[in-house]
Amino acid sequence: MTDLLAQSPLFWLLLGLTVIGEFLIPALLARWDPDYRPGVMAVSVLGRAEGPVARFYNAWLIWLGFFLLLVAAVYYRAAISVSPTLAAWQAGSIGLFGLGAGLLAGLFPAGLERDLSDRRALVHGAAAAVGFFALLGFPLSGALLATAEGRAGMAAFRFLAFVLALGCFVLFILSDKEQFRSTVIAREGLWEQLCLGAMYLPFLLDAGRRLVG
Repeated sequence: MTDLLAQSPLFWLLLGLTVIGEFLIPALLARWDPDYRPGVMAVSVLGRAEGPVARFYNAWLIWLGFFLLLVAAVYYRAAISVSPTLAAWQAGSIGLFGLGAGLLAGLFPAGLERDLSDRRALVHGAAAAVGFFALLGFPLSGALLATAEGRAGMAAFRFLAFVLALGCFVLFILSDKEQFRSTVIAREGLWEQLCLGAMYLPFLLDAGRRLVG
């Protein structure tokens, strides 16, 4: 099945559209959520239980999770002949993100404020954090796989995506620290989106190459 999906233009089109949807859908839903501040708040705020667009955003996250688990299987199958270890790392990074930041985050929405007594928020926070951190391994493992195949340009692109994602991830972590409260670093939502965009770049490249080539 994964071999058939890898050869299907529809699969790669769906992957490209899903990546674009990760940024387009929050931008559209933000118009109907007056309490959400784009660029300042994390996009998970759109899915809070009391939010006006929670049903739509959480449904999107659940779809994202299921689809990325399928994507992980396709990438694993495609890379296993190059290196089973790197293939497992790459697939695991995609799958953990899909499971944590997609499926579980959608099923256990967080609140507007961080509340350690809210079990749903704790599950959401832990699952999303693990998934987000795991996806950092996607461009890096892809760079190592491309190096093993002798594709220097592809390896450089993916490694650059990893460096950009790592830098934005560090800023995302620092964004809620008190000492950065009144600086540009405090823009949690901005760094989250930039980090996600950098980690998604290999997906867009792969989808584009399969559709055009």
